[in-house]
Amino acid sequence: MRIKLVTFAPHPNFGTCLQSYALNYVLRTMGHDVEFIYNRRETPPPTFRHYVFAALKRIVKIFLSEKRISRLKDRKNAMTHNGQHGNDAPVILQLPDHRILGFLSKCPGYKFFAKKWYYGNLQKSKVYKFTFDDGNFNMRRLFTHADYKKVVADADLFITGSDQIWNPFCGGYNPMMFLEFVNNGTKCVSYSSSISLPELPPSVASRMKAALQKFSHIAVREQHSVELLSKLLGRDDIKLVVDPTYLLSAEEWESFGNKAEIEFTVPDKYIFCYFVGDKRADVYERMVQDVKRFTGIQNVITLECYDRTRVYGGGRLYKDAGPYKWVYLLRHASYVCMDSFHATVFALKFQKEFVHAMKNADTETGSQNTRMYDILSRYGILYKNYTADGSTNWQQCIDYARLTPLIDSEIKDSMDYLKYEIES
Repeated sequence: MRIKLVTFAPHPNFGTCLQSYALNYVLRTMGHDVEFIYNRRETPPPTFRHYVFAALKRIVKIFLSEKRISRLKDRKNAMTHNGQHGNDAPVILQLPDHRILGFLSKCPGYKFFAKKWYYGNLQKSKVYKFTFDDGNFNMRRLFTHADYKKVVADADLFITGSDQIWNPFCGGYNPMMFLEFVNNGTKCVSYSSSISLPELPPSVASRMKAALQKFSHIAVREQHSVELLSKLLGRDDIKLVVDPTYLLSAEEWESFGNKAEIEFTVPDKYIFCYFVGDKRADVYERMVQDVKRFTGIQNVITLECYDRTRVYGGGRLYKDAGPYKWVYLLRHASYVCMDSFHATVFALKFQKEFVHAMKNADTETGSQNTRMYDILSRYGILYKNYTADGSTNWQQCIDYARLTPLIDSEIKDSMDYLKYEIES
């Protein structure tokens, strides 16, 4: 079956990258022809490709009247303002960039220039090499209306994948993540999509409701997302499933991590740290110091995320990491400290002792803590949530003899449901 997978494009957040890899891997293992489709909305950093495009745009302006340029800008603003788009625009497009990019993507030198942009910093270079050069994904980037029409015509099934793709606070409401461009009756389903908010903002709820009407099956990652969508859509068939990273066995992930080539001597015992946020950095530091005192382990390895350079626990900041190294170092750690959902999943997968701190304050607008309360409470390990006042017994060991059979049962149920979504 020709499946088009829609989720976050490969990303410097390793958890985001690996959940994309996992669902893509599972679908391909089932024998399906899987293509990962995406449209980037970020502004490119000022690298070589940026200057090439800027020069081309200046050249284009020479041949366009001010009135024509004004019309293009008005159209772009109308299509992007508050997530709204015109009747002729199935998704947010960048004008006039998308025309230039669409043309250049067909030129022989495009791949070279794309790499120059994608590989702009060290961490992104590892992620994009993993994505584009290592053969892990069959990627199709969409630029123009014609691109969207063609991908719809090529598809037997669209799947919106995992992570917070339905959280409007993660980069805004993205019509692509709700398959708004699919208008020909092609089957649409979701697997492990996440909202990760206590409530849906009224500004997007009605649009989300309309977009999800076309989905024949909806499977989400958190129980709270089940409740929100059941109420919003008036449906009783919203399914709770596990994150795609669970669907690979611990042995498969260990084999994956063994592809890593670490440039330094890894200590026999060390604390692995991975923090996606930085608003609560002082809490993270206190947590790491507490773990050092509790375990007696002094070696700390922090993996960089989003170009953040804070070193925790007086240890090593490892910048030259990619997905393989991230998995390897977490797998071999003696203890794990994190604020990351996917680091928690992998710690559970590898049966590690860990402690987690919330990335946001619970009262913060757009707080993503719902997903973490969900996973910790679902497995009866809410005590692993580190609080600044020390009110939780995070030192308590996890009873994996009790927990692992529960997780294994959820994995089987989720895999069965994924097959059902595809085949029914």
